[in-house]
Amino acid sequence: MLSPSANPPVILTFAALDPSGSTGIQADIETCASIGAHCAPLVTSLCTSGETAERESIPVNTEILIEQARSILNEMDVRAIKLGFLGSIESMEAVHSLLQDCGNLPVVAHPSLCLWQDPWRDSFGDAFAELILPLVDVGLFTLYEAQILAREGDSLEARAREILSTQCENLLITGTGEQQPEFRNSLFQQRGEVRHFRWQQESAASQGASSTLAMSIAAYLAHGFSILQAVEEAQNFTWQATRASRHIGFGRSTLHRFFWADPNIDSAAKPSNKSSH
Repeated sequence: MLSPSANPPVILTFAALDPSGSTGIQADIETCASIGAHCAPLVTSLCTSGETAERESIPVNTEILIEQARSILNEMDVRAIKLGFLGSIESMEAVHSLLQDCGNLPVVAHPSLCLWQDPWRDSFGDAFAELILPLVDVGLFTLYEAQILAREGDSLEARAREILSTQCENLLITGTGEQQPEFRNSLFQQRGEVRHFRWQQESAASQGASSTLAMSIAAYLAHGFSILQAVEEAQNFTWQATRASRHIGFGRSTLHRFFWADPNIDSAAKPSNKSSH
């Protein structure tokens, strides 16, 4: 259960502005509110379209971004930081310096490498691994993103070891299973422990699943959950939001992050998540 408090925990988040409202900064705001946290949102870049395959991303001024971040950290009781797409390598360098001054705040990061166009995607991934991952408590990557970050690895375990060598404390890779109808996520930790989470496979991909999962992990950490508890609860929240997805536009479904408050949706039974070491 979430701890009762007069004020919700504040989460500082960096993410792109998706004009469709399906991913990025709006996904972070909705997820925070749904889990009882307050989102302090910083826009790192502006997407030209809501369609991933066609859109470009225009980074915002790095100096303004960092000035905004320092004002939040100075004036609000920030309990966690969530990093999404950071817009540019210059912004990553600035955020790297910022995180070094943030003490023991938990940091959850999902790089959204799909927004970084070829031929620069590998260089963006390399910069993320060098500048950001050593300061991260939970790194979240799709299997595709893990392959970009760990190009030397020839298996899931080898890629995980390569990413963990950056000193990222915990690594969650999504979509690691091959069997249907189950969907598998895998958690790797510095101490060598590995845990696999198996979920009922939904019929179609939904916009904003990774953004929602990353922010919900940060929200549960801000509420005082342990890493493992936060990862488990966040996956359940994301599964429920995916199950209630709605077709709003761009030919894809969008997660419904307030599924629990919608009278038109039957009460979703908690999924029978099977996990293994």
